[in-house]
Amino acid sequence: MHFRRRGFVLFSGVLSLSLLMGLVSNCYAVQMTVLMFPGSNSADAVLTGIRFLTLRYDPGSQIAGVFNGKNEKVSFTLNGTEGGMDQVISSFNQAIATQKKSPVRINNATLTYTADIRGESDKVSLSYKLELKPNISNIVLEKSGSQGTVIDLDWRGVVVNDPLTVQSPKYGKLPVNYPIALLQATHPQIAKQLLNSPAANLMKDPLFDFADIGRSMDTWHFLFDPTGSQASAAGSGYSERGGARAVSVYSLGESSFREGTLTEEVADSSATVDGTKVDIHSSTPPPSGQIQISGFSRIAKSSGGELAFVSQQAPEGTVTATGGFPLQVLLVLGGMMGAVAIFVLVKARK
Repeated sequence: MHFRRRGFVLFSGVLSLSLLMGLVSNCYAVQMTVLMFPGSNSADAVLTGIRFLTLRYDPGSQIAGVFNGKNEKVSFTLNGTEGGMDQVISSFNQAIATQKKSPVRINNATLTYTADIRGESDKVSLSYKLELKPNISNIVLEKSGSQGTVIDLDWRGVVVNDPLTVQSPKYGKLPVNYPIALLQATHPQIAKQLLNSPAANLMKDPLFDFADIGRSMDTWHFLFDPTGSQASAAGSGYSERGGARAVSVYSLGESSFREGTLTEEVADSSATVDGTKVDIHSSTPPPSGQIQISGFSRIAKSSGGELAFVSQQAPEGTVTATGGFPLQVLLVLGGMMGAVAIFVLVKARK
């Protein structure tokens, strides 16, 4: 009995450590989480853009007087076609069609915009989280072929350059895909000066940039769950659809020799606001992605692109394809948004 208790404590400790390591090592922007169902030719996704900007200025300047002690939030959600959502969906579909030559299309979506301002005597921190939850169709390129159903994976690396101007409930028209939208909502005169400065490109750098998510699937971890039970238990959103109980899970976000080093992207610029020089630093967290495919999948390349052959059952003797797929990936599938919240909080307090 004593041995069993010690074993249980040891297991609990390892599990707790794995959970903690999962939260620490996965504090990234959850840029793309996708559940793909070949049987119904559809997918559900969460596409997230996160950015941090720091504007530094001289204490005692006019702009310091505007932002010192400021704590503001802009947040709203648009559903269906309200507020210009039809144009948002159209911009995504146009980008997917022209950049990736993919048949994948977004049918409808919900958009949530959240941005914060935290001001101090010598700087103001701006944080952004732009989240699109779309329902997607046309993921199947060929149904029930000799090697299985073929689905398209190239669309994931799309970059949406359009401003995605929507009618917000409180602030009027805002180009939510650009960082400048936050200041246009709260401090329009300062926003105007930034757009007329060398920092204009930085303030219009799109948040919905998934180029890094488009990196080769060879650099993603792979795990095959023959029953879907682990993914379901992890609270990752997986559910049976289209007749396949099994699930293939691909994960991007861990830096290693095989995957390479995933680092944050930074950029700097400057502007003059109300006669004061302002230094601007932009930071985008490292990419992170989770793709779950209903069924057993095998990645293949075609004409420079990538696709997956999917069958309901795996070949006999199938094992994890890339090895070393960390336990914490499944443990944090359902909690990665919490990790992002922690990352945002830490960045905001720096």
